[in-house]
Amino acid sequence: MKKLLAPLVGNASPVTVIGLCKNAGKTTAMRRLMAELGEECLGLTSVGRDGEATDLVTGTEKPDLYIKSGDLFATARGMMHLCDVTLEVAGLTGVMTPLGEVAVFRARSDGYIQLAGPSAAGQLPPLSEQFQALGAQRVLIDGAAGRKSLAGAGVEGAALLCTGASLDRDMDLVVAETAHTCRLFAAKRPEHPALCAALDGCTGRFALFRPDGSPLDLPLDETGAPRWNKLPREHCVLWAAGGITDPLLKTLGRRGAPLTLVAADATHVLAGRGAFDLFARSGNTLQVRRELTIAAVGANPWSAYGWHFDAEAFITALRKAIDLPVVNVKEN
Repeated sequence: MKKLLAPLVGNASPVTVIGLCKNAGKTTAMRRLMAELGEECLGLTSVGRDGEATDLVTGTEKPDLYIKSGDLFATARGMMHLCDVTLEVAGLTGVMTPLGEVAVFRARSDGYIQLAGPSAAGQLPPLSEQFQALGAQRVLIDGAAGRKSLAGAGVEGAALLCTGASLDRDMDLVVAETAHTCRLFAAKRPEHPALCAALDGCTGRFALFRPDGSPLDLPLDETGAPRWNKLPREHCVLWAAGGITDPLLKTLGRRGAPLTLVAADATHVLAGRGAFDLFARSGNTLQVRRELTIAAVGANPWSAYGWHFDAEAFITALRKAIDLPVVNVKEN
């Protein structure tokens, strides 16, 4: 098999595979990366459910997950009877799900598994450390499906972003949405050390600073909500915790003065492309407290819903729109 993904992720761990929609090819990309890293001891988990033959939500066919003896995986106890590998319980996580506690298993034979791991982003770093302590050389996470759920992907290390025809019948729209997500992930930390220190210390929902990190008073109404139309007319930096939505970006985009909006990371920007474009056209910029890296974009020209794109045209359009490696994960 030609190595497409392994050279792009390098030595990064964990590697999170995320998708712009369901059936974008996440599990296909993960299976390909598993095959390309076949000599390594892998630690696998998912923030959703993966490995089943049929998607429980859409009813569409899904690729299975086949692991080799010695690999580790974390899944809920209720999934044990659906795995045909010989299992050794390697550890417990204390993470509870509707399917029971998530446990770490070591495969003592080759075989098929089903994953149902932690759903909260904060639960993934401790699990990655547990994998590594048990001997995993690489941690792979099957992440969120759907851009508005990327905040739950727990992205660390490097990410593979999967996009494809299942997002929409309009290829130009799929390319534009993919380029938008890559643009968000390209956001950087501020350069001023004092501003970075001030942002790292933020614990509230919102905070306001000058570009040099000195604090500014955030105008509030009688309920304690920010009064966006009363922000200083000078260039200021706004910290916003949690999800960044369309209404906030549209309001800030119309205020008539430049502003730098700082999010926790790119996955917290849940606003659509239109709202973000309005925000950017007004001279505003997005920065982040924590940078994320997309190592490559996996393109799936086939939709699970009955249509497909011309593979060559789709790959070419993506490569023109984004400055990242683009691969067809189904390529031999």
